Amino acid sequence: MKDSVKAGLEQFLTYRLHVLNKLAERGISERYQAKLGVTLPEARVIASVGSFGPFSIMELARHANLDKSQASRAAVALIRQGLVQRQPSAEDGRVVLVSLTPEGRTLYRKVMPIARKWNGDMFDCLDEREKAVFGTALDKVIGAMSERE
Repeated sequence: MKDSVKAGLEQFLTYRLHVLNKLAERGISERYQAKLGVTLPEARVIASVGSFGPFSIMELARHANLDKSQASRAAVALIRQGLVQRQPSAEDGRVVLVSLTPEGRTLYRKVMPIARKWNGDMFDCLDEREKAVFGTALDKVIGAMSERE
């Protein structure tokens, strides 16, 4: 019975995506740590704020694909390192935004090439047609799931 359950589980999209996500996160995390000395959540904060910020912690968590506590811990660690700073929102004084410091912008310029390279490396096993089909299929599934929420 165990083998038939296992064989069935391995066919579920959510299971397969989880396996792929773990492998991808492990690989990129090792690269960020080795090359920049930052954790994956810290790199995601830097990348998100550098690309789209400044953000409140709630917005940051959503954009960086982290839970609120992970985003908060990563932001605090980056503030301590002088890479991110807090500033009050001009629109709502109760909201604190995080933005990159000049040192954080320098790190951002190092994070993004590592992310681009790793993203490309993951797809090296596919030819150009397969990459296009895979991207289109993912967009379609993500769009359909987003409509259901």
